[in-house]
Amino acid sequence: MGETRWTRFLGPAAVAALLTAWLWPIGLGGAMPVGGDVTQFQIGLMAVLGEAIRDGRLPLWNDRWGFGFPGVAESQMGVYYPPHALMFGLLPVEAAYTASMVMHVLWGGLGARWAARRFGASEAGAILSGISFGASGFFLIHLPHQWAYTAGSWAPWAFGLAWSILGDGGRRTPWILAAVLAVQILPGHFQLAFCTQVGLLVLAMGTVLVARGGRLRALRRALAVVLPIAAAFLLAGAQVVPTAQLAHLAEGQRDFEYLSGFAATPIHLVNLVAPELFHRSPLWRTVAWDPFHTSPEELRLYVGLVPLFLALGAIARPGPDRKPVRVLMVILAVASVLALGPYVPGFETYCQWPGFSFFRGPARWGMIVSLALALLAGLGLDAIRDGRWRRPGPELIAFVVVAIVWISAVLGAFEAFLKLGEEPGRSGARAAADRVFAMRPWDDKRTVSSVLAEARRPRNDPLTLARHSGEGIGPVPAAGLRLDRERIRIYRKELETTAVVLTLLFATGLAPLGRRRGVLVGVLLVLTIADLGLLSRRRPIGLAPILPLTEQSEVLGRLAALPEGTRSVDPMQNLAQVAGAAPVLSYRTLDLPIQTGFRSLVDRFPRNDREALAQLDAQRTLGARVRVIGPIGPGVESLADRFEQTGRLESAEIVADPALTGWLFGRDYARTADGQAGRYLFLDLGPTPRSWLITAEDSETIARLGSGSESPEEVIAALGRARPLTTRTTAPEHLEIDVDADARSVVVISQLHYPEWRATLVGPDGRPNPETVDRVLGGWQGIVLPGPGRWTIRLDYEGRAERIGLVVSALSWAGWGGGLFWGSRRKGG
Repeated sequence: MGETRWTRFLGPAAVAALLTAWLWPIGLGGAMPVGGDVTQFQIGLMAVLGEAIRDGRLPLWNDRWGFGFPGVAESQMGVYYPPHALMFGLLPVEAAYTASMVMHVLWGGLGARWAARRFGASEAGAILSGISFGASGFFLIHLPHQWAYTAGSWAPWAFGLAWSILGDGGRRTPWILAAVLAVQILPGHFQLAFCTQVGLLVLAMGTVLVARGGRLRALRRALAVVLPIAAAFLLAGAQVVPTAQLAHLAEGQRDFEYLSGFAATPIHLVNLVAPELFHRSPLWRTVAWDPFHTSPEELRLYVGLVPLFLALGAIARPGPDRKPVRVLMVILAVASVLALGPYVPGFETYCQWPGFSFFRGPARWGMIVSLALALLAGLGLDAIRDGRWRRPGPELIAFVVVAIVWISAVLGAFEAFLKLGEEPGRSGARAAADRVFAMRPWDDKRTVSSVLAEARRPRNDPLTLARHSGEGIGPVPAAGLRLDRERIRIYRKELETTAVVLTLLFATGLAPLGRRRGVLVGVLLVLTIADLGLLSRRRPIGLAPILPLTEQSEVLGRLAALPEGTRSVDPMQNLAQVAGAAPVLSYRTLDLPIQTGFRSLVDRFPRNDREALAQLDAQRTLGARVRVIGPIGPGVESLADRFEQTGRLESAEIVADPALTGWLFGRDYARTADGQAGRYLFLDLGPTPRSWLITAEDSETIARLGSGSESPEEVIAALGRARPLTTRTTAPEHLEIDVDADARSVVVISQLHYPEWRATLVGPDGRPNPETVDRVLGGWQGIVLPGPGRWTIRLDYEGRAERIGLVVSALSWAGWGGGLFWGSRRKGG
C-alpha cells in the first residue's frame, strides 16, 4: 500500500531529477545546445516552423532552404508533431529547441521507468531502468540529432503498452498504442519509429513462442499489437503521404555500400564495458572507424556497467515468472543482430526488404538494444532485492574480471597488428592479418598495412590538434600527433573512468553485503548514477546562453539586418535560416540536388582576380546577395581587396565572430589562436534577381541544359544575356512575375522544380490560363511565354499530397476516436 502511494510521485520525480542533472546546465542551468547538427542542420528549420505557426499557416514550401524545398514533405521540421506546435509556436526558437531536448530526454527516461513497471519491476528496479535508458550512450551520442531523442523517447511507452496488451490490458490499450506509434512517426526521420515497430512485432511473436498454454489466446493478443502498427501509418498520413511523394522523387540507388554504413562492429561492442574507448582521441577515426564504414557519432552502446551486470543476472535468474525476461531476451538478441548489420549473415538479403531498405545506419538499432538491457537491468536488481540472487558478490567480481579481459583483448589485438607494421620482415604474419582484415563486409582494397600507415602518419591539422588538446590527453609534439606514439596516453585517458568504476564494483563484490541486500541495492544505484553522470561530460555538443543566436553571432546579426529571404553562400549549411536568410549550400536528408556544379565555383578561395570575378558572377547567377567566407586567418585583407577590385560589390567587410567558429568547428578549436580570431569575410552584392526572361535565341541552350547538364559556365552565360525580372512573393507558396515580352521566350525562376507547383499565365487579353512548369537549367523552373505582349505569371504550390495526407489523417483520427470510445464502453475497457 505504501509503495503504491509513493510510486505515483517519487519514482517519476527521481528519474526526472536525475536526468535533469545529467543534462545540466542545458535547460534549467540557462544553457542551450549548439554545434554539429544542432546549429548546422536542425535549428534553422525549426526557426522557419516557429514563424509559420505564429503566422497561422503550414510551411508547405520552405523558401529559405536554398532554392526552396517542400517543408512538410521533407519531414524533419515535424510540422504535425504536437509538442513542436506548442513549444516552437509559443517560445523563441532557442528556448523552444532547448525545452524540446530536455522534455524528450526526460520523457524517454520516464517511459523506460513506466515500461519496467509494466514488465514487473519494483520501483527501485524501474528507477534504474529509467536512468540507464535516458542517460544511455544512445541518447548521449544523439543529443545533436533532434530526430533521434524525439522519436526515441516514445519507444519505451510503446513497449510498455504492447506488453500490457499481451498481458491483461483493457480494450482501450490497443487504441492508445496506435496513437503513440503515430505520434512517434510525426517528428520525421522515420527510422527509429520503424525500429520500434519491428521491436513490437518481435515482442508479440516472442510472447507467442514462450506461451506455455493458451496459444490461441496469445495469438489474439499478438494481433492486438500488430494492428495498431498498421493503424499508425493511417493516423500519421498527413506526414507519410507527402514524404512518400518526395522520397519517390529523391530515390537514389540504395545499394549495399549505402545500407551497410554506420553499423555496430564486433570490435566496438567493447563500448558496452568501456564507453570512452576509441571515442575521445580524434586520431582513432582513420584507424578504428573509417575502415569499418562506421563513425563515433553513430555508435556507443552503453547503459552503464551496473545495469549491464544486472541485465545479465536477470537472464541467468529469471525468477518464477520467466516470461518477461525470456521475451526481452528475444528482443535483445534480434536487435543486436540487426545492429551488427553486414557483420551477420543474411544482411544482403533482408536489407532489400521494405523498411530495411529505406535506412542506413544499422547501429541505430542500438536504441532497442539499450531499452532491452535497461528493462532487464531493473528485473535484475529485483532479483538481488528479493533474495533470488543469492551470491551477487562473487559474480560481480567475475563480471569485472571478464570486462577487464575483454578490454585487454581488444587493445591486445590492436597492439599485435601495430607490431606487424613495425616489423617488415614478418610477411607471413602480415598476410594472415590481411586475410582476417579482408573478412570485413566491403571490398575497399584496404589492407592492414594501409590502415596502420594512418596510425603512423603525423597529424598537424588545426582541428585535430585542437580536439586533442581539448580532451586533455597531453601536449602536442612539434612533429605532430601520431597514434602509434600517443596511444598509451590515449589508453589512459579513455579508460580512466572505466577503471575507477570497475575498481568500485570489485570492492563492492568483496564487501560482505550478501545479507544486507537493501544496502547493496542502494550502492548499485549510486554507482549507476555516478557512472552515467561521469559519461555525460562527453556530450558531443557545445553550450551557449539561451539567447537569440543572431545576438550571439555577428555574422548572423548582419544577415538578419538584410531583407528576409536574402540568399547567402556560406559555410553554415542551414543555420542562416535562423537569421531569415536562404542558404544556397544547405543540407537535406531527402534531397533533390540542384546546381551542384556551382559548388566548385563559390565554395573555395579565389587564387587570382579572374577567379574572384567568376565567383561573383556565379554568386549573382544563383540569386545570392551575400557570400560569407571563413573563418579566415592572416591574409584576409588581401582577399577582401581582391573582391573589391572587381567593382561588382556593394560592400566587403571583415567580421570577427568567434562564437560562430565554435558552433561550426567545436569549442576546442574556438579556444585556439586561430579560432579566437574567428574572422569572416562578408561580401554583399546588393539586390540580385531570381528570375530572368530568356530570349528565343537562347531557347536551344535552355533545352539542352535542362536535360541534366550542370555546366555552371554555360548557365552563367545564358543568364548573363537574359533580362532580370522582379519576383513578388505574397507567401512562400505564392509568387507573381510581370513580363513584357517582344517575342516567344522563356521565363526562368531560380526555384527548385517540384511537381506540386502550378503556373497560371495571364496574357494580354486578361484571361488566366494554366501553363506547364518546365524543368530547366539543371532543376529550376521555366515557363514558356507563347508570344509578345504583357504577361503575368502566377505560381502556386498546390500541396495536393499534403491535402490527401490531411484527409487520410482526419478520417483515421475520427475512426480512432470512435474506437477508443467503443473500447471504453465495453466491459473491461
